[in-house]
Amino acid sequence: MPAVAWLAATLVLCLIAEGAEPNRQIPVYSAASIVNAATNEPGPLAPLALVSLYGKDLATVTRAITLDDVRNGQLPTTLNGTGVSVSIDNVGVPILFVSPSQVNFLIPGNIRTGRRQLRLLVSGKAGPDVDVVIADSSPGLFQMEPNAVIATRADGSLISPASPAQPGDILILYAAGLGATSPIITGLTVPAAAASISARSQFAVLLNDVPIPDADILYAGVTPGFAGLYQINCRLPADTPADPEIRLRLPGQTSPPRLHLAVRPASASVQ
Repeated sequence: MPAVAWLAATLVLCLIAEGAEPNRQIPVYSAASIVNAATNEPGPLAPLALVSLYGKDLATVTRAITLDDVRNGQLPTTLNGTGVSVSIDNVGVPILFVSPSQVNFLIPGNIRTGRRQLRLLVSGKAGPDVDVVIADSSPGLFQMEPNAVIATRADGSLISPASPAQPGDILILYAAGLGATSPIITGLTVPAAAASISARSQFAVLLNDVPIPDADILYAGVTPGFAGLYQINCRLPADTPADPEIRLRLPGQTSPPRLHLAVRPASASVQ
């Protein structure tokens, strides 16, 4: 094709695309489709929480955050070239991932608790204004399978039914929604250092509804280098039973039930 003809065809395609733009669908979502990224359940959100928003026509591309999106250490409120933004009470929040059916974002650390208004925009097209509730915490454990939490040993090896923990082991659990920290983290940058949760004295890890002794919770706070991710370093008590249900408790909030930790006491018989 001659260069002039190719250029003309390109311009026509651009004009067609521009003419079609106003007919693009607006984003579709609801309060029930905005969930804790760890539990995948709706409900109260929390400062520094990692959140997933599900819906339709949420973006025209699929893209995760890259180093090019981070400027002067600040997390972006839109990913380059996506045109997607999320605001709470008209203030943009950090975006980590976008796709036509899912957007992941962070709740800023300085947000006030109570009922707030959320809106998603795609290239200027606004979805509905929906109410979300911000609580002091909304604890949830990340899960590997429908009923098993993600946990590792101190050396990073994964705990699983094929490689279970034993009583006395030190392990690391991964969570979201544990709330504000000390020192304060804004949630607008990737945490560079450890910071314990502010409610540490009221925090508990429950095994079959029995709290792990507080002295065995070695750390509960943000994971340096990962936005929106918390970790709990703890030692399993000597009397930990096989595959206990595990939950996190903070004032007024407990993580969902029916998640288990792979544990095999040394005295357990092998079937």
